Amino acid sequence: MSELSIIAHDYALNAEFAKRFNEAVLNLKRRYLLGRTSKGGADDAIEKSREDIRRLVESLVAALDDAERSWTADQAQIPGDVLEALRRRLKGELPETTAELRRVAADLARGVALDEAAFTALDRVCEAADATASAAFRRLRRI
Repeated sequence: MSELSIIAHDYALNAEFAKRFNEAVLNLKRRYLLGRTSKGGADDAIEKSREDIRRLVESLVAALDDAERSWTADQAQIPGDVLEALRRRLKGELPETTAELRRVAADLARGVALDEAAFTALDRVCEAADATASAAFRRLRRI
């Protein structure tokens, strides 16, 4: 595989993860922070977003908890670049953020509405995912 192919593949993985994660978080923010609901399948969209975020957050927490363990198929949904970006950005706050993400996943599984603290933790993941996708795109453009 050429260097261009590898970088393009990395960009595609990072961009897809960022898009998927961000869209789901935005749907949940509209519902829980802004109280917006729309007609025609809004409940289905919220449930799909809750399920997507729950699965991704559970995979993210598992990957952040133990980098030495072999990865499951669910953990493979999380690009390694995103994990590294989170570790770099959060450094001393990583245990607290991981605990908060674990709580978010549990709340989503129980059907509990998310609060501001939950969205703060989710926003940290969004920021890392966006930065990672942007960095991969810049690398791609330089070639």
